[in-house]
Amino acid sequence: MHREVHISEILLQLERDDLLPAIVFRTSRAQCDADVLRATGNKKLELPVHRQAELSRSIEEIIVRYDMDAELIRAHEQYDGLIRTGIGAHHAGQLLIWRLLLEETMALGQLRILVATGTVAAGVDFPARTVVVTAHSRRGADGFQNFSSTEFQQMSGRAGRRGKDTVGFCIVAPGPFCDARQLLEIAHKPANPLSSAYFPSSSTVLNLLRYRNVDDLRYTVGKSLASFFDKREAGKLRQDGAVLEEKLSSVGYPVLASQEDGGGDKDWKRIRKKMNRLKRGAEELETRQLAMIDQALKGLETLGYVSGISLSEKGYWAANLCTDLVLELGEIIQAGVLDGVSAEYLAAIMGSLAGDPHRKYLSNKKVNVLKKEDVESLRSILARVGAVDMPGTKSERDVLESGAYTVMMWLQANNWQEFRSILLLSRVAEGDAARLLTQTADYLNQLSRLSDTHRELSFRATEAKRRILRPPLSDAINLDTL
Repeated sequence: MHREVHISEILLQLERDDLLPAIVFRTSRAQCDADVLRATGNKKLELPVHRQAELSRSIEEIIVRYDMDAELIRAHEQYDGLIRTGIGAHHAGQLLIWRLLLEETMALGQLRILVATGTVAAGVDFPARTVVVTAHSRRGADGFQNFSSTEFQQMSGRAGRRGKDTVGFCIVAPGPFCDARQLLEIAHKPANPLSSAYFPSSSTVLNLLRYRNVDDLRYTVGKSLASFFDKREAGKLRQDGAVLEEKLSSVGYPVLASQEDGGGDKDWKRIRKKMNRLKRGAEELETRQLAMIDQALKGLETLGYVSGISLSEKGYWAANLCTDLVLELGEIIQAGVLDGVSAEYLAAIMGSLAGDPHRKYLSNKKVNVLKKEDVESLRSILARVGAVDMPGTKSERDVLESGAYTVMMWLQANNWQEFRSILLLSRVAEGDAARLLTQTADYLNQLSRLSDTHRELSFRATEAKRRILRPPLSDAINLDTL
């Protein structure tokens, strides 16, 4: 088993061979942070004083250019290490403005190493001279999975700076749980084929039905990229079926049945079954998108959003909620759970729906932010919506009281520095908390769109959104989009 290659070894060897700057891909956030911590305590890795001063000036210029909270940046636990070593940790657990700072300094050539999870490969566009891959798999909500060929190409494709390098270098530094042979196999695979992410979600169907009838909707779906791919694949199945049918016609059942080994009859039945299976598969693919539309319409009709071939009264106002949570929010509003609640309590309810069950948030067993009866009502509504068989409907949604508590603590905090100290004490990642809060603000923004039909709710949602989107959250997003 390989030992983990420490960041000091990686940096010193790359520096010796003039292969900096580099992006080092790690499996977890904790590994990225540990690398920065180790580097900060290693005198051999410190930048010369003039390089530290140059990096510090660049950071100050970036802070001014993006109007960042300078105190928030300087108070970051990795700020000193960044200045002293030119090494930064980039992952989803960091605040967006910190990641932006690292991306800008890396693009300027001021950093020596950016230690990152796969967020860099998939989400931003800046190269390095060298990429170091230390694992063949990534960790997700469902455990570890090998990199796809596309994921590996995204990582390795960061190697080589246009206009600065004639060649880029991708180096494998296998750790204790990395199989270099697996990486070699992944590297030789072609990129994953283009696929369509479209499906007739409840939000999509509701919005389309505001301006089209059911027949128009079916026509639109029939012309989608997803339908094109389905029909193309169906054509391949039909071709395979035609080959088998021709084989049966040319050889004939009597010939197969008369074989001396007695297997002719079995062979004929096997080929016939396979041919029929291919035919059924082709038929299912050709009608799959329209079948999902019918399934979505049936579910929407069951919940009262569609009446006949058009939207019901509830369907019309719910169509303003452009979110994957449209049915849940619609049912919560219809049930009266949000009637008469304060802006603060409304934000807490949205926070309980906005979180990821796999992430850690602030919690306090002694404090119940949400009323017990409201939690029971919300869970009952989520279960009822989840039980409706519709494309994209998630049956595993839950009410996260820790999400509600985290939102409430942010509303009560004077600033992010104060809130950050609470997060650090509870070992909650800033990035996770920030994502929860911005998602909560987005749900509130959707509610604010209901000013024509739910005026009071819209007003309180607007107020709650305003209170949540304070710096640094308001610094990292375009408020015009919310």
